[in-house]
Amino acid sequence: MTFTLPKKTRILWQTRLVFAFACVCAAVAFFSRFTLWFLLPAAIIATIGLVFAFVYVPFYFKSYKITVDENSIAITKGIIIKTTNIMPFPRLVFAQSFTTPLSQLMKMKCVMLKAARGWMLIPEIDNINADFLLDNLKVKPND
Repeated sequence: MTFTLPKKTRILWQTRLVFAFACVCAAVAFFSRFTLWFLLPAAIIATIGLVFAFVYVPFYFKSYKITVDENSIAITKGIIIKTTNIMPFPRLVFAQSFTTPLSQLMKMKCVMLKAARGWMLIPEIDNINADFLLDNLKVKPND
């Protein structure tokens, strides 16, 4: 099974980034009451934040491709430099899923897979896909 990240993931991360950069801009702009020169860094930070949220993030999350087969899970991602992480199921130590309040409102979960020497993070995917993935990772008894 091969799937990509839903558009809700991009919207969720754009919301998070805009809020984070708005807080940083507000903190820098707070000092503009002492001198107006602090408005310039606030404007630069706001511009960088908007470009990052609305240009880089859509391309980055569109590049995600998650492939699950009988023996392993592979995640391919990247814009300029493409990376592929492959985790064989026998090396998997444990898997966990977690949600934040905002992702819970959007009915999404983040999945983390850990092996002996590494880990994989799958950004927020729909609850149905996350549950399907976690159910397929359960250890089956040997015949």
